[in-house]
Amino acid sequence: MARYSKYILWVLLAVPGILATKGYLTGDSSYNMLMHITGEFAGRWLVIALIATPIVLMFPKGKVSKWLVLNRRFFGVAAFAYTLLHTIFYVMEYPFSQLLNEFVDINILTGWIAFFIFIPLAITSTDAAVRRMGAAWKKLQRWVYLAAILAFAHWALLGLSGEHQSMGGALFHFAPVMLLQVYRVWKEGQLRSAKS
Repeated sequence: MARYSKYILWVLLAVPGILATKGYLTGDSSYNMLMHITGEFAGRWLVIALIATPIVLMFPKGKVSKWLVLNRRFFGVAAFAYTLLHTIFYVMEYPFSQLLNEFVDINILTGWIAFFIFIPLAITSTDAAVRRMGAAWKKLQRWVYLAAILAFAHWALLGLSGEHQSMGGALFHFAPVMLLQVYRVWKEGQLRSAKS
């Protein structure tokens, strides 16, 4: 069973996207529903990828934390896949002139910049890229934190400008990451101090 676990994980990660795409092709899902599903799951998978290291620092011997670290690249790639799907649905919905006009809107621009940052991160998420790039791979992957901040800003700003004028959804998903990253910085500082 263990040898197939990564394939089972991929299937589970893909199910919401498959259902969203099916809804788009059959016309059963509205544009707003598609954007909601793909945007939220992009955020959720990104959050899970980002909390792996703080969780393993908190629970170094825990099975869940070790599993998260082992599979965080899968969640990161899934986050990009849903971001890509989110972008495709958006681009297909509106004429080019409207896309161009909206591009400079801070609500939208933050999403575009996050998307462009995700592209090289996703491309270099293979084992071969990790081996070939060496230490440079980790430096590149650190850009995910900027992408996450921009993704949060995109979600929060759209929420504030929407019907409900709320950034609750963005905060609900990203607040745990913010808190755990603060813990990570503190904990890594403690570990460095203990070694010196």
